[in-house]
Amino acid sequence: MKRNVKWLTAVIAIAGATANCAMADVTIDNFHNFVPNALYASWASPAATITAGPTTWDVSSVGYGSLWKYEGDINASGATQLKLSIDISGDPGVIAGPIVDLIDNNGTWKTFAWYGQTAGSYVLTADLSAVTGFNFADIQHIHLECDPGSFQTGTYDLNFKDLVVAVPEPASLALIGLGALGLLIARRHAR
Repeated sequence: MKRNVKWLTAVIAIAGATANCAMADVTIDNFHNFVPNALYASWASPAATITAGPTTWDVSSVGYGSLWKYEGDINASGATQLKLSIDISGDPGVIAGPIVDLIDNNGTWKTFAWYGQTAGSYVLTADLSAVTGFNFADIQHIHLECDPGSFQTGTYDLNFKDLVVAVPEPASLALIGLGALGLLIARRHAR
């Protein structure tokens, strides 16, 4: 009976450690004094208002718009979640669909969209655990887009604050691995 209690306690401890595994954010862009390489569609039009501030990048426009930005070699190996911090405002009833495309060193695109967002402050997230065929160890470019709902006629304002990828911290993973190894060794010695 004592052995079963010890085993159960160890399993619960590992489950708790795994659930609370420390995560670190790898910043893709913090939008501080952000300068895109190219603007497209309505964001490139004279009617759009673009403001590159010290802590955010803002666009005020109508209709579909997008930008392209070379980010360099960003290593987000083991990525589990994409997080976009953004404020959405504009004319009454504004609806916007922020879209983030990540492009790796092989030119592979992965698209993450959050259609139908109303006015407010958001941290929009996407689960990356099931993404295959993308090299998170070498993110090269981002393509940010906005698809306003039904291409409404009103103006939307997007305030991009932060684009990060959550990855497990190596130290946490190492501790979990050591704990599992210790359990295996203890179990073998108990036999």
